[in-house]
Amino acid sequence: MAFILMPLYTLHFTTGEYGVMDMATILITLLFPILTLLISEGMLRFILDDKANVKFYITESFVVMTASCMVLLALLPLLDLPIFGGLGEYKWWFLLSYIALCFPTVMSTVARALDQTRLMAYASILSAILMGIIAYVTIARMNLGLIGYFYSYIIGNGSAALIYIVGGRQYQFISLSEWINKRHLRKDLWRYSLPLAPNSLCDQIQTTASRLILTGTLGISFSGLYAAASKIPNLLNVLQQIFSLAWQISTFQEFRSRSLKHFYDVIWRGYNAIMVLGSSLVILLTSFIAKILMQGSFYAVWPITTILVLSFYLASLSNFLGTIYQAYMHTNSLLLGTFAGTMVCIAWTATTVSHLGIVSAATGALIANLLIFIIRAIDTRKFMKIDFHIYKFLTTLFLLAAQTTIVFLQFTQYQVFSLFCFLGITLIQCFELLPFMKIIVKKKEQH
Repeated sequence: MAFILMPLYTLHFTTGEYGVMDMATILITLLFPILTLLISEGMLRFILDDKANVKFYITESFVVMTASCMVLLALLPLLDLPIFGGLGEYKWWFLLSYIALCFPTVMSTVARALDQTRLMAYASILSAILMGIIAYVTIARMNLGLIGYFYSYIIGNGSAALIYIVGGRQYQFISLSEWINKRHLRKDLWRYSLPLAPNSLCDQIQTTASRLILTGTLGISFSGLYAAASKIPNLLNVLQQIFSLAWQISTFQEFRSRSLKHFYDVIWRGYNAIMVLGSSLVILLTSFIAKILMQGSFYAVWPITTILVLSFYLASLSNFLGTIYQAYMHTNSLLLGTFAGTMVCIAWTATTVSHLGIVSAATGALIANLLIFIIRAIDTRKFMKIDFHIYKFLTTLFLLAAQTTIVFLQFTQYQVFSLFCFLGITLIQCFELLPFMKIIVKKKEQH
């Protein structure tokens, strides 16, 4: 929905206002793993293995969510610091926005654990519709500016929580007696969850540090421009989330099966093909998409989007490999690559921002995600040796990198060369998708 509403934001917000909005978004995303320690992810993993103690795991998660809101309340005065670019003026709206994200997030994870997939769809649709309507009314019609954004964010996400409470009756799984009497289960739950928090935190620090460096060095307006360029890759985020929701639970369920490696080999082929084709298509159409989504002065930074798309593609591959650590419950190993990538991203952005401007943040993210992928591709082999189809993969990656460079630098006839790269990638990946197409055709024939 943030992607769909982007033209509304870029048309009615100044670059400074957009920067404040983005600062609020990334801080909420950053604080969530810090304050909740991603206990909800541990809850999901343990519920799938231990159905008898569902109430304890769910209650533990809601207790942690409530505590995180109280901690944030105490930290609100820090938002008045200059580094946050004026977000302190909206500190109470920021707190409500965090609460509106926090509880629906854990509720959606509960729904996944309890196989309430239809409920998740209803909640997402209602939330998106309300967010869009309220944003249009409050920003375009009532001219409330950033306050209108906060209204839409809080009410939109809050409606999702209402769906989970009423439709999913998740309140029946909250039991203080179970939470007290089965506290011996807490140790294993936290042992699994704790490494996930710093791993997610490092991911968010990449984004947050880049924004803070841009804000501190160039000003909040430049941070707003970079934020706008970062939104176009969100097109691909939809694809990634669909796959992630499906294969994460399937991986946990297949863990004790001998066919786990085969499962990963097959999923890798389909996942990589979809993500690289989507990335190449977005790069091909970036200038056209930007004309629609990036109004006024925001349009000038559209070439940076190509670098961010390539970076997102590499990050999506790293996330795929990350599920191997979670399946084998070796979440400590997740930190190795993520921490290294984060440090490289911060160092690169800080040292090059005065020369490259906002391009420094984009290239920093790209270098970091490439490093994380390489580390995980090597490290996960101690658990499972995935067949990457290395020659096809490297050829495809080369074509995608070439397409990114050509469009970013806007060579003569760059759109023609970009099309050739896309067609080359499509030709290679069609062979990777062929087994999936055969399965789909076979199932249709059976019906």
